[in-house]
Amino acid sequence: MLVVGGGITGLAIAHELALRGYRPVVVERDRVASHASTAAAGILAARGVVRSNVPGRMFYTRSLAAYPRWVERLERESGEAIHLAEGEDWCLFPHGGHADRFRQRLELESDPELWEESAGPAPWPGAPGLDAFRVFRFFRERWLSPARLMNALVGATLRAGAVVMEHCGAVEVRREGMGWRVRTSQGDFTADLAVVAAGPWSGQVLEGLGWRANLVAVRGQLALMPLLHPLPAMVHLADKWYVVPRDGYSVVGATVEHGCWEEETTPEGMADLRTALQPLFAGLDLDRAVRTWSGIRPRTRDRVPHVGWLERGLFLASGHYRSGISMAPRTAGLVAAYLDGDPIPDDARDLSPLRTKGGWKPM
Repeated sequence: MLVVGGGITGLAIAHELALRGYRPVVVERDRVASHASTAAAGILAARGVVRSNVPGRMFYTRSLAAYPRWVERLERESGEAIHLAEGEDWCLFPHGGHADRFRQRLELESDPELWEESAGPAPWPGAPGLDAFRVFRFFRERWLSPARLMNALVGATLRAGAVVMEHCGAVEVRREGMGWRVRTSQGDFTADLAVVAAGPWSGQVLEGLGWRANLVAVRGQLALMPLLHPLPAMVHLADKWYVVPRDGYSVVGATVEHGCWEEETTPEGMADLRTALQPLFAGLDLDRAVRTWSGIRPRTRDRVPHVGWLERGLFLASGHYRSGISMAPRTAGLVAAYLDGDPIPDDARDLSPLRTKGGWKPM
């Protein structure tokens, strides 16, 4: 069995399958965990959702519910500490329709014990008066360091018996008889089953098989700043921009740049971060950043990930956009369920890569 892609999704799948007795070989074009998987902020925001008819949302929230147990298992199997942080999430919106729609969705979907609309004092020194924003406060939210998570996942995956091949260059998948041949700079591999989990590069991997990708590369730029506020909490602005605590610093992000494949930061991107977040943190100065970086995320047309069969023996797990880390445990379990012939849960039925809206098509 071959897994194409050594990011969070590919490694989570390989780990789960190895624990179930499969012997997956992971082929990664560069280094494992070298792209968006460790470039992320590590946000695991559930927003108190307990029911939803929005495609993909219950899959996302059920994955988050499984996270503490998944983290404990990875720590135990790898011997690496991850540290799953828990605190609040403050979401601020300018007054207007966006904030109204956000509240309406919360009232329909979320446990009222897990959120409130706040009208209290400014939550941190130098914060703007809350009368300038609609402020939603969420309780018992989580976040983590993606680098620590990936270190533990790599270790657990190897100990479970998977083989990981790095620096494979551009990967090509070709049909060979009833199976597949994967060509890499490290040699060719053959298997009866191939799982493509190559993030935004999944379309390039599969185009030689005649599949037209419905994926858009979206670059996100981030910065690590001296601590911007003392709260054990995340801060979101308009459900897009964020400030996340990490080891005594603040992770600030992230731009949304569609169709951009360059994994670099730009003066324009840093200016966008500054302009967006200065209404909340007047002293924000990106020139003081300890580090800046970027990652490329795969977005589908309908923003619902692709997890399912493309054709016999060819499985796709991609398009998680900004939620690859959040959805990793449940995506891995779903792939294993498909391969083992288990019943497919109701929250995964909208994820087929062949769905009419937002799915893949033969060329």
